Amino acid sequence: MCVSAEANFGLSGVLVPVGVYCMKTAVQRDRSTLPVAAIPLVFGVQQAFEGLVWVGIHRADAELTRLAATGFLFFALAFWLFWIPFCAVFLDPRRAVKRLLAVMALLGLIGGAVLFFPILSNPSGPQATVVRHSIRYEYASPPTARFAPETVWHSFYLAIVATPLIVVKNKTLLWFATALVASAVVSHLYFLYAFASIWCFLAALLSLYLAYLFHHGPQRRTP
Repeated sequence: MCVSAEANFGLSGVLVPVGVYCMKTAVQRDRSTLPVAAIPLVFGVQQAFEGLVWVGIHRADAELTRLAATGFLFFALAFWLFWIPFCAVFLDPRRAVKRLLAVMALLGLIGGAVLFFPILSNPSGPQATVVRHSIRYEYASPPTARFAPETVWHSFYLAIVATPLIVVKNKTLLWFATALVASAVVSHLYFLYAFASIWCFLAALLSLYLAYLFHHGPQRRTP
């Protein structure tokens, strides 16, 4: 799969206004959906970081590449692992489900910290190289990575991200969750050499679906 600075910056340029529209709509209609509405906007910021990674690589600017890669990996490894279950907490009125989702958000927060802290504590930072027209990120792994293969950690990550969108009472997100799982499987099977870059790019594309949901969602609740 071929990704480039133009593709990342172009997608970012679409996602940011889409995210603003979704957030504005959420404020007008149902503020409990505001965290979900922010997803396209945040993906837009993440894609801009990867665009800067491309710029840094092409200019042989090691410092720009390192900083931009660190920004991208913050979202890829830490932010989404917490934010998706956190969003889901506000979407389901059932107390038992809310507690489950809150536990998953906590697990995501802890897991994201475990994954991202070694990157911050490594003076050399993450490395980004171009492999088959995509970016491969190499970074310090947490000590826990020694106890299980990469597939297990990918599965844990996917479970934390996708399960909340499946169990919430709002089933309009089921398609989004299903597509996320499918894109992760495709990325793992065919693009493992650049898994983080490819899956985040596909997930960012899929987040455009949220604009459709907010545009066709229920109108403002009347008092």
